Amino acid sequence: MSLSGCDDSGRADALAATERWFVRAGMPHFVEDRFDVGLPRVLRPFAAVLELSRLGLMLGFWTVRRVIAEAREMGHLAVRALPLLALFGMVIFFTADFWQVAAALDSGWLWVTAAFFVLLIQAFLIARLPEEFGTLPKACAPERIRASCAATPLAEFALTGAELDADPVLGPAQRRNMFVYLLLSQTIQVSLLSWMVFFFYVVFGAIAIRPEVLTEWFKHPVPDARLLGVRVPGVSSELLHSAVLLAGLSALYFAITALTDAAYRREFFDRTLAELDRAIHLRAAYLTARRRS
Repeated sequence: MSLSGCDDSGRADALAATERWFVRAGMPHFVEDRFDVGLPRVLRPFAAVLELSRLGLMLGFWTVRRVIAEAREMGHLAVRALPLLALFGMVIFFTADFWQVAAALDSGWLWVTAAFFVLLIQAFLIARLPEEFGTLPKACAPERIRASCAATPLAEFALTGAELDADPVLGPAQRRNMFVYLLLSQTIQVSLLSWMVFFFYVVFGAIAIRPEVLTEWFKHPVPDARLLGVRVPGVSSELLHSAVLLAGLSALYFAITALTDAAYRREFFDRTLAELDRAIHLRAAYLTARRRS
């Protein structure tokens, strides 16, 4: 819908549709005038609570959609990342010492170890991601704005030939939004990969590590694990513990590699930056449309 010659209702509809696009894309802070500053002072704390609740719900829905979208890319992720991570962990997977270390962890310490890997990954991402903002545009070229508006509610407006403002006006709220977007996107990708690695080693271990080998390593027969009271043939608790440790190590290795290795960065991280780049250019068109509506 064109914003240059349509009525006020049409302009409002187009802008509202663009704002919904930002919310669905995980960029609610790219929408202007989200807070109702016209409320009496005594009611403003309640408005802030409602706004935080609304943002929390939007974040939850976006996270679910992002998980589903990343799950659809599991085949690509497996083909590109799993061979590297399998080779990374295969050496220690066939060592008795590693299995004994993993088996010595009871359920509580196993969860503590897994949480430690999560904290390490989050610490690395939090320290590294702000550096990526330097690669994002601070000013937008008109041609790039028009290309980014394709298949959005502002597509026709961008093609009308109107002069487009180059400044996307990225304040602290927008930068926080972009940081959370990058952090959650990478966390979801790393989490899905860690589950993939976990199931890979469980299946591979059940096939390749025979009970006789485990008996030799642990000096006693190793029983099968039980899941919800049902025995799982060929899968011992020692195997599950070993798979958890390898999944944590692989997730940490992948999180670092995806941001520092040029080849893996192109495959797994630059796509997320491209999504942010498009949102920034669309915001420039959105702000232009708001000022002229």
